[in-house]
Amino acid sequence: MKMPSDVEKSRKLKMQFAGGLVKHLGLHMYSGATPAIAELIANAWDADAQRVEIEIPLGQSWTPQSTISVKDDGIGMSFEDCNDKFLVVGRDRRREEGHYTDGDRPVMGHKGLGKLGCFGIAEIIEVRSVKDKWLTHFRMDYDSILRHSKGQMVAPYEPEVLRDESADEPDGTFVILRRIQLKRAINEDRFRASMARRFAVLSKEFQVFINGELLTPQELDYEFRFPTSGMNTEDVSGVGTIKWWVGFTAKPVQYEDARGIAVMVRGRLAQEPFFFDLRGGVYGQHGMQYMVGEVHADGLDEEDTDLIATGRASVLWEDPKAQPLLNWGQTKLRSLLTRWAEKRAENRKKRLRRNTQYRERIEKFPRRERTELRKAINKLATIEDIPQDRFEEIVEFLLKAYENEYFMDLIRALNAIDESAQQEILRLFVEWDVLEAVHTAQIVRGRIEIIEKFDQMVQAGVPEVPDMHDFLKERPWLIEPGWMTLKHEKSLDNVLREAYELDQEGTVEGRRRLDFFCFADTMRVVVVEIKRPSRTVTREEIRRHQDYVHYLRRHLARTTDPKFGSHVSGRLIVSKYSENDELLIGELANSDIRVVTWDTLVRTTKQLHEYILDIAKSRAPREDPRIQALERVDEELGEGVV
Repeated sequence: MKMPSDVEKSRKLKMQFAGGLVKHLGLHMYSGATPAIAELIANAWDADAQRVEIEIPLGQSWTPQSTISVKDDGIGMSFEDCNDKFLVVGRDRRREEGHYTDGDRPVMGHKGLGKLGCFGIAEIIEVRSVKDKWLTHFRMDYDSILRHSKGQMVAPYEPEVLRDESADEPDGTFVILRRIQLKRAINEDRFRASMARRFAVLSKEFQVFINGELLTPQELDYEFRFPTSGMNTEDVSGVGTIKWWVGFTAKPVQYEDARGIAVMVRGRLAQEPFFFDLRGGVYGQHGMQYMVGEVHADGLDEEDTDLIATGRASVLWEDPKAQPLLNWGQTKLRSLLTRWAEKRAENRKKRLRRNTQYRERIEKFPRRERTELRKAINKLATIEDIPQDRFEEIVEFLLKAYENEYFMDLIRALNAIDESAQQEILRLFVEWDVLEAVHTAQIVRGRIEIIEKFDQMVQAGVPEVPDMHDFLKERPWLIEPGWMTLKHEKSLDNVLREAYELDQEGTVEGRRRLDFFCFADTMRVVVVEIKRPSRTVTREEIRRHQDYVHYLRRHLARTTDPKFGSHVSGRLIVSKYSENDELLIGELANSDIRVVTWDTLVRTTKQLHEYILDIAKSRAPREDPRIQALERVDEELGEGVV
């Protein structure tokens, strides 16, 4: 058996490349642990491996001793394989060896560049491969490669050969990455989900283990799936036969990079999840934050067609051969988003009908009121950008607006008296309905006028402090119509002010201005933060609002004061936000931290109060002069009541 010192004198390995190629293709095109390690998994697939074992520190800080390793039980590489195949940058394996492996698998590798991907996250790559009882073990050093090339075409770089000898070991390849250059800890759940999404070949015949735990295809809880199981098959001009499925979750998909449709080619990710460049004007477009799916299109990477970008993050959609699939995707998504909006509205109605509590509360009303209430609920159910929990809150508010225990007591008393007395009581009921309608109309109309004034303040860009703050502190129902029991709590303001060293009145050196206030009752606490109605909120400001809410949750969990409820939520009211932050905003909504635009706030609040006003008037006889007077006033004011 040869020793390492003897090996170095006999045979050498060589890597041929142009100066700077490793830097541009490794560091720049494959930055990030997931895409780099995915290249090694793809290599294992092409080596007909059945088992891949990944060891990687997850959820912890990186140290100089940290390593990442990927081991497979594939066919391995001989010394000649390493020299003539693995170390040749840009080698087209499919042209030299065919499009399928000896195990009849479609070859994933193509351009011969993925091997450089690991230099995007590590400075040293060790490869230890066994084939037919012969071990080849070598090391590549990123700094040495750059010093060797100095930006020019030079003599081939020679990796350091560590072992070149016989070994009584099974075939396979073991890659170790050292001097890791990652800065942040990797979230385990996110890493596993992202890796699982990159491969459609995970099965009993090809298993991937991450830190000893089997990687399985990610399964979300879908509210709707098209088709309900499996995949649909269609033919697309220029691309050939494709397969696809699309699912919609009940809540916005948590991770930003998971939303959208992934394009898979030869069982591997070719296009990170996206929406086929679909833009505005789509009915149901709000459903994009609930949408995931896959399109399998092997026709994008055939013998005479290669439409996959080198970094495997996207398809070259500008190529005329890819355009038909892009157009198909846009048409398909429009159709599915429309179906999602319709099915979601219908599901909301069904859920209410199946809910015994809601059904009993609605059924106790007279027929006219039941019809009116159901009509209002059905209309609300079709508004796609109202989350399910918000929809249920509004339905609860409408039910409370209808319910009146005194009225129900009169109904029960009516059954206990004779027919002649009933006529008199019915007349009193009618009078009561009219008075209640007039009274409610006065309150709601007054609120609508306040909303109009509020809208003018928003459009004029009135300063958030103190003008908008003071206006909203006195009228919490402008933010949420159901917040009638909430009131401003300065003591909670002070908790956050002291924790974050904020200034009460204005900005002082080293301290930020107090730009929020807290509402509370015995059931809940809400941190409300408003931004000037004239600029785009930043991600830093969104994260800061999240911090406020999380801090107050921890603070109240440590106290036993029964004055405040235990549920803490957040409302950040802004003029607009960047499209890049939409996914973050969707994630925050899952924990009841909502970012609402001024326009949406004003529109939703006004519409809801107009519904209530119309309901109040419809409960009384239209022929009554006082109700007719209400109608005339509304027409003169031009309120456009629904």
